[in-house]
Amino acid sequence: MKKVLKKILQYINFCFIILLFIAYISTYISPQSVSWLAFFGLLYPYILLVNIIFTIFWILKKKLFFLFSLIAILIGWNFLASFLQFNVFSKNKDLSTNTFSFLSYNVRLFDLYNWSDNQATKSKVFNFLKVESPDIMCLQEFYYDETNKFPTLDTLLKFRNVNYVHDEYTSHVHDVYHFGIATFSKFPIINEGKILFRNTNNICIYTDIIIADDTIRIYNNHLQSVHFQPKNYNFMDSITQSYNNTKLIGIVDILKRIESAFIKRAFQVEYISEHIENSPYPVIVCGDFNDSPFSYCYRRMRKELADAFIESGMGIGNTYVRKFPSYRIDYILHSKDLKSYHYKKSKIKYSDHYPIQCEFQIIE
Repeated sequence: MKKVLKKILQYINFCFIILLFIAYISTYISPQSVSWLAFFGLLYPYILLVNIIFTIFWILKKKLFFLFSLIAILIGWNFLASFLQFNVFSKNKDLSTNTFSFLSYNVRLFDLYNWSDNQATKSKVFNFLKVESPDIMCLQEFYYDETNKFPTLDTLLKFRNVNYVHDEYTSHVHDVYHFGIATFSKFPIINEGKILFRNTNNICIYTDIIIADDTIRIYNNHLQSVHFQPKNYNFMDSITQSYNNTKLIGIVDILKRIESAFIKRAFQVEYISEHIENSPYPVIVCGDFNDSPFSYCYRRMRKELADAFIESGMGIGNTYVRKFPSYRIDYILHSKDLKSYHYKKSKIKYSDHYPIQCEFQIIE
């Protein structure tokens, strides 16, 4: 009986090793070609956890079988590094010359639609940004009201460290309510541009900024969202309850929304990545990618760029406040002409995203 049980466990273990390799492969294949593969990347942390448990189990049993899962895990070490970091010594790095601070934050329209107490939330966001006082800050889901009943842009431009702004809008209501994205800078902006996509309010803007004698191009992104509805979140909260046909309909709806977003993001990322590759300046690529580090979107966007979280982050990098997906979906990537330090995530729940920030040093 023990031999049969051992064989069954070995087969299950092999299945999860195969699933782990499928997750690795999924990041190299565009969801535009094979959309279902992207789900394995989304499930990577859970597949990884099972392989870790099997590794520990076989070690405790003193069986060399543990090597199979261990080797599979080590082959995908870069995936693990993009999920979990322990850069203990980066906090002690003394930066004195050619440096600037940087922040990226999806502010969720400053709680315009009263997801909580909107006036209080907006003030809390402003206070946070004022205290942090980054030299450059990129805000996604930005809202500007020309009636001044819900002031945002004018208020931010009064901050000590904000002298210049590049804002673009993809949706307008009555020509006075504007929804879009914005990059604020202490340093002069010498050029602006945008990358638009059909049939969506998502956008990428790029901003050329002069810092000392150098020009840096900032790409501020808000990529395709899954667009979960309240019913989807309510369903996920009740998923552990008994199964019925309604549950099946709920699961199918969620999977379709995720699949559609995978495909649309892949399309958007191709355009943005090609633009980044042709940039005449070193780049910082940031924003809300709405995708995990185990995705085609992240791998394609990052390519030869460095990841500030990997360089100087600490712990699990999740940036999404809600239960699902509880992953890192906001990023600060950059050219090798820059070095990032002191990456941090502020655990404030004024939005459904955590703000992320770091310090940059321009390499001479």
